[in-house]
Amino acid sequence: MRPRSPHPSRFRLHSLMRNRRQVGLQDRANTKGFQAYAKPSSLRTLSGQTHDQLKGARWCGILVVLVYFMRGTVLPRFLHVPEVGWVAMTVLALSLVVGMVIAGGGRWRWSWIITLFTFTAGVFQAEQPSSAALHWLGIVFLVLAVGPVIVSPVALAVRSAAWKLTLSGLTSLTAIFVVWYVLHLPSFGGTVYFTSFMNQSMLVGPIAGMGVVIAAARAIHGRSWRWGLLAVLGLVPLLATGSRVAALATGAAGCFFLVRRKPMLGGLMVLLCVFVVYGFITQGQSDQSGDSFTGALASKGIANSRADLWQSRIDEFKSSPVFGIGIAMGTGSGSVAEEGGAIRVEPGSSYLAVLSMTGVVGAIAFCSALGLLLFGYVSSQRQAGLDRDILNVVGIFLAVHGVAEGWILGFGSPLCFLFWLWLGNFGDAALQPVRARTRPRVPAPQKYRSPQPAL
Repeated sequence: MRPRSPHPSRFRLHSLMRNRRQVGLQDRANTKGFQAYAKPSSLRTLSGQTHDQLKGARWCGILVVLVYFMRGTVLPRFLHVPEVGWVAMTVLALSLVVGMVIAGGGRWRWSWIITLFTFTAGVFQAEQPSSAALHWLGIVFLVLAVGPVIVSPVALAVRSAAWKLTLSGLTSLTAIFVVWYVLHLPSFGGTVYFTSFMNQSMLVGPIAGMGVVIAAARAIHGRSWRWGLLAVLGLVPLLATGSRVAALATGAAGCFFLVRRKPMLGGLMVLLCVFVVYGFITQGQSDQSGDSFTGALASKGIANSRADLWQSRIDEFKSSPVFGIGIAMGTGSGSVAEEGGAIRVEPGSSYLAVLSMTGVVGAIAFCSALGLLLFGYVSSQRQAGLDRDILNVVGIFLAVHGVAEGWILGFGSPLCFLFWLWLGNFGDAALQPVRARTRPRVPAPQKYRSPQPAL
């Protein structure tokens, strides 16, 4: 009896062809659009960007970082350049980046477009509509340049280059501040607290604090005693600035990181921070000199220097609760009218600044867009590494520091630039990682062989 032919049936052939057709459709769907988070050097294969375009985008990101860094130092004071000149330089640098990012194409996060649009409502109710409109335009340029609005290879190249330079700058400046303080070099900030070559001590504190937590993250991941030494010595300029909220934010970010990576050491760190805070509260205000290591913090004590600022922001919110009073506007404590008639505001809190200047509509839009990024970041399938831990500790630091410092909508503030740059890289990390597309193996049909006669 002749054996049954092993040829596949018609149903089997139809299934094989259908599987191959589905694999091809899936491959085309994966290559359509842009939904990836990877190094900019590998993104040009997804979008066809040339090497020169990405290189130019990286240099634009570096340019913006340098401009904002110079604005935070005492260099403008020694060069006798008016504030208008530095503002024009900042706008020019941001315009160059925005033009390149928009020309690079990509997709837009419409939640942030809606957020920026809601910020315009308070402009029409502002005391000085023209000034509020200019500040709003500056925020729009800043968010488009380094914020999470545009997702494209060029935008990622700008944010990646600016973020890497910023991280290197934070740790380098922390080391410089340590040497500056140890050698007793003069402070040019014009205050009784340690300022080094920055224009105010409230800028040195956050830089040193973030430098400490970044160095600690690199020390744990790389098992480097040099980074660990910098993390310890960086506490010296941090405490010398007298910034209580910067010290508290550093402790919160450090505890968060250590609890996740080294639970035993993190638990000890939490107990130590609790005891330090309790001792600081019970000690109260001291008469120590502000030039000593901890004298700056001791001289301030637990007095709330932000109470009047917070109350003024609450009163401003009550005066216009729906759309706010306009960006960079203020009528109470912390607002000063300059010679040209412009208003300079110290909000005292980033959270209250968003609420009072943009109202309930702007605050809800901002929180919703931020919540979408946070959900994408948490649900992202990327593995936790050094880059992700640095994003975490910097985010925790800024979240705590923003309670008592109102830099979030201050267009000219280096901390405002740092926040939106961090948020842009945070949004990039919220994207799903690139996956290699592999075709499933489809078993080939068996060839028919004639049976050999048995000998």
